[in-house]
Amino acid sequence: MSESFPVPDKLREILRGFPEETVRDCAEFKATGDKSAFDRALLGLLYYHLSPRPPRPLSTYPGTTALVAELGLDSITMVELVFIFEDLFQAKLPQEKLVGIVTIDDLRALLHSSLPAAPAG
Repeated sequence: MSESFPVPDKLREILRGFPEETVRDCAEFKATGDKSAFDRALLGLLYYHLSPRPPRPLSTYPGTTALVAELGLDSITMVELVFIFEDLFQAKLPQEKLVGIVTIDDLRALLHSSLPAAPAG
């Protein structure tokens, strides 16, 4: 990220306790619609919720990495993430599609398809 984007109070409130880098990535995506910022934000949010956390950043894992089998994501954490994604990105995630989420790429694709139109600019 080369430019700093203002972080709205509501965004800061939703992401209270998250690493500042993830907060900035979310602010950048919300300001620009940049998909690379979205991907960084998604991976940051996911990483923050994993317990135990993987030994390296999620950006180093292939998109085919299984959320449950390889990263240990559980159903309660997935529900928490869904609420956060919906609040952050004003995306409505269809419940019937959540059961088909197996990999990082599956989650990324569902979120991308559920996002409102990107801001102009």
